[in-house]
Amino acid sequence: MVEVERKYQMLMNSLLLLFFLFFCCHQSEKKIQEKIENETVIIEKFSKPDFKINQLQLREESSVNNFYPQNIRLLDNLRYSPVIAFTDKEKKEYLLAYQYEGDVKNSFSCFEVGYLKDDPKLEKDVTETKYNNFNTESGLKLGMTLEEITNLKGSDYKVEKKSDEEIIKYIVDNPDDPKIKQYEMPPYFMEFYLKDKKLHKILFGFEYP
Repeated sequence: MVEVERKYQMLMNSLLLLFFLFFCCHQSEKKIQEKIENETVIIEKFSKPDFKINQLQLREESSVNNFYPQNIRLLDNLRYSPVIAFTDKEKKEYLLAYQYEGDVKNSFSCFEVGYLKDDPKLEKDVTETKYNNFNTESGLKLGMTLEEITNLKGSDYKVEKKSDEEIIKYIVDNPDDPKIKQYEMPPYFMEFYLKDKKLHKILFGFEYP
């Protein structure tokens, strides 16, 4: 009889211990869930647009005199709008300056930077400049990684994947944003084209109206 009572007491103690552990785990899980629900995840809206490639500035016609003070030729059949095509002095990179309908002479609404070897049809039309490479005022340049881009521009971007290419896109579509309001243009965008985890093309400026 004593032995039965002892075993019964051990069983009850085990059940109480299991119940206690279950209760503690449930309370802990509940607190974690409440913390998650109460936390506000803040993603900073993209507000770091660039407007320059070296000394050439979007929508600023006088800047071309600092960038390339000689006569330049507008090309009609390379992209969806007329462009002026430049290359660095080593002829490794190209820069296209897009002129939209309604832009005044030497005023550009979008820039594209890439490797000349990736678009060989440009070779006969590019104008050589004095620059070693092309970069924006925030330091963006070809060859960067996604981490280096997001360190400069933040995490508020969209991703599109095409075969072996990844496209990272930032947009400022608020017409009252103080950094783009002065231009009175359509939404501002930046697109970064990465292949093998390296940036091989940059496109940024104002969307085609």
